Amino acid sequence: MAEEETYTRYGYRWTILVVYGLVMCVQAFLWLSFAPIESSVQDVLGKSATLIGLLALVGPFMFIIVASPAGALSDKRGWRYSTSIGVVMLIVAAVVKAVTPHLTGNTDVQYWVYLLMQVLSGTGAVFAMVNLSKMPIKWFPEKQRALANGLTTMSMYLGAAIGLPLVTAIAAIPEGASRATATAGLNRVLLVMAIIMGVVGVLFFLLSKEAPPTPAGPEPEVETLSLRETFPRFMRSAQFRVLCLVSLVGYGVYISLTVTMEKLMTYHGFTTSFAAFVAAGITMGGIVGAAVIPGLSEKVGLRKPFLIAAAVPAIPGLLILAFVGSEPLALITGIIMGFFLLPALPVTFTIVGEMPDIGPKLAATAVGTLLAVGSIGSAFVPLLVRAMGRKQAGDVIDYRIALVLLAALTAVALVLVIIYVKETGPKRKGAVAPESE
Repeated sequence: MAEEETYTRYGYRWTILVVYGLVMCVQAFLWLSFAPIESSVQDVLGKSATLIGLLALVGPFMFIIVASPAGALSDKRGWRYSTSIGVVMLIVAAVVKAVTPHLTGNTDVQYWVYLLMQVLSGTGAVFAMVNLSKMPIKWFPEKQRALANGLTTMSMYLGAAIGLPLVTAIAAIPEGASRATATAGLNRVLLVMAIIMGVVGVLFFLLSKEAPPTPAGPEPEVETLSLRETFPRFMRSAQFRVLCLVSLVGYGVYISLTVTMEKLMTYHGFTTSFAAFVAAGITMGGIVGAAVIPGLSEKVGLRKPFLIAAAVPAIPGLLILAFVGSEPLALITGIIMGFFLLPALPVTFTIVGEMPDIGPKLAATAVGTLLAVGSIGSAFVPLLVRAMGRKQAGDVIDYRIALVLLAALTAVALVLVIIYVKETGPKRKGAVAPESE
């Protein structure tokens, strides 16, 4: 479209992408600060495994509570305003956790401070993450927005992928370490995480800007609607309801595979370390996919085929993981599933930003709603999978029926996407409405 050429492409958009991507990456470190060293943290704080596990679980739960209001705030005040609030929360939480063991030796007090700060970290992450779609809309030309969505989402996945080994390496707690050694390792992790978050926060405040001097691409008129008005508006759209289902199922499948992979591979007689390789393969495949697929979507000018492609490999992939006891096939299947499944997130965010009844000005609210629904899936679908597991001899659990259910849910989501989700990409818009800007 000729009129699109009047928009200016600012090179500074890549600086914005980097500093925002760093926030996305590091926020994952913070809620994973305890997960890789749970046994040592349990020894240090003297709490049950359930209470220690809660330190890693409360963060994702905050998406259910905060995501939609955070998105509405971003739509009203701007993506930088919302992200800045989140960054401040993340910095405060990281610093408080780092100084707490030096202020009190009471492990009960330490635990509850850590838990409260994990809640604060999770809330801050929500205020930042709802802008995964909003920031590219402000800074990137229309044909690069899906690519920017993919790269920022890739940063989030990358943070989760490297956060686990990074925490383990920083802690450096050997097997059978004394309580004093475990305490020193935990304190070292909290200090380093606080320093990293502080540096990233400073970079964000120094380098980030709300918008370029002139628009990078077409934007509709500003809409000032309350969350009470926008949510029913979203839910009246069959397309948005299906995208919510995609988010719920996608998050649910990914988290379910991640948390049950050890038991799933043990059922086939594989080792725990191999199970970790398969789980990591899903995430690493997703990182590569998030870097490749959104850019490919921009090149062809379409979104819907790539949303369909996310589900198509997942259905046989889940059945292969459930019923085929082959190490090479399990690893390859995990990588392929991750490559296609995880990029569905940025593609979905791009679609809602292009929908006529949502658009860029309500994109953050819509993304917040999708994140909230996805978080419900990440919380309750794994619980359903665990409930369907059947205990076998030797503490081996059979999750095959649960994976069949996940494959069926994915198939339902696929059919609904085919029926209800409309193409929103530049190629379709150019064919249907060439007069639009």
